[in-house]
Amino acid sequence: MAWLRTKRPTTRELLRAEHRPHAARSVRTGRWIIVGLLCVIGALLYLRSQEQTQHAQRIEALGLETQALKAELEQGRLQRQETHATEEQLLRRIATLSAQVERLQTDLAFFRQQKKAR
Repeated sequence: MAWLRTKRPTTRELLRAEHRPHAARSVRTGRWIIVGLLCVIGALLYLRSQEQTQHAQRIEALGLETQALKAELEQGRLQRQETHATEEQLLRRIATLSAQVERLQTDLAFFRQQKKAR
């Protein structure tokens, strides 16, 4: 059994002090405190690892979401380019047909003049 070392009280302190019996702390109490602290530390480490796992899962989910959004954005860009190309092609076709209509109207006017002249 380990004895706690204390300063020896003087006679004056012994006479003036109020004496009450104190229960001596046993070694078991210290062991229980150590075991309790180890349990608390273990629980904190477990909670920390759970938190890190949740963060890693969240980061992975965000990465997948980012990839999906990038693919969606690229799809939108391709559709815009396709729409733009189709619009340009239709405008060229309209210009070609307008020119052809003008030429045909000119030819028609020419043939009508020729018909009147006869």
